[in-house]
Amino acid sequence: MFYIRSLFAFLRNLYNKKYVIGQLVKRDFQNKYLGSYLGLPWAFIQPAIIILVMWVAFTYGLKVGKTSDGFYFLPWLICGMIPWFFISESLTATSGSLVEYSYLIKNTSFTVNIIPLVKIFTALIIHFFFIVVIAVLMIAYGYYPSIYWFQIIYYLFAAVVLLTGLGWLLSSINVFVRDVGQVVIAGLAILFWATPLVWSSTSLIGNWKYLAYLNPFFYITEGYRYTFLHKTWFFENINGAIYFWLVTLFIFILGATVFRKLSPHFADTL
Repeated sequence: MFYIRSLFAFLRNLYNKKYVIGQLVKRDFQNKYLGSYLGLPWAFIQPAIIILVMWVAFTYGLKVGKTSDGFYFLPWLICGMIPWFFISESLTATSGSLVEYSYLIKNTSFTVNIIPLVKIFTALIIHFFFIVVIAVLMIAYGYYPSIYWFQIIYYLFAAVVLLTGLGWLLSSINVFVRDVGQVVIAGLAILFWATPLVWSSTSLIGNWKYLAYLNPFFYITEGYRYTFLHKTWFFENINGAIYFWLVTLFIFILGATVFRKLSPHFADTL
């Protein structure tokens, strides 16, 4: 009951601080993407190059024309890669966010727990553009808009809740252990291949197939494919939804608890 009250208090606080969050996101976006000639273009060029390399390698190298589910490989690949870019960018940015904004933390009147959210919302701006790219590509391949596309809002919300909990956890620990950022980069490299992004989860047999479902990020990336390709509602995978939200709420509560316990020591350490 305490954590439910804390969650509603957190959401109320976010609403009350919406102007501050908006200004910080605007400034963060400008500093990151508009501060150099290749800043903003590079935000799109880098993911495009990775997707292009993957597409060429699998289409012309491994001769993968369609997936085992009968979908064209490029739209199938993009539906998994685009949410992954959002996840990886958010985790990388949030892990070092408190150190980056140390000058604000030393201001005792500032609400520190919104800093990781600023990084997530900044990444979300670029992600919105790539969702449009997915939509255009789907239409180009003959996968036309349907009512299922609206559930992308649900998967975005699910991703933000999960990333917020992880952002609080990683950023607070990183204040005291500065190697967290490197651990995150290494962990993301492992998760990239452990998550069915460039390979289909249907290739797993027996108990091995459950390994994919243990990864909460798989629920998000596969959810994009459910939305744009499979045309399957999220509540049709009720077991996956229950597992995801149990894990996500645990991470959210853990991250909030660790952040609250360590936050009094941030200013002294930074």
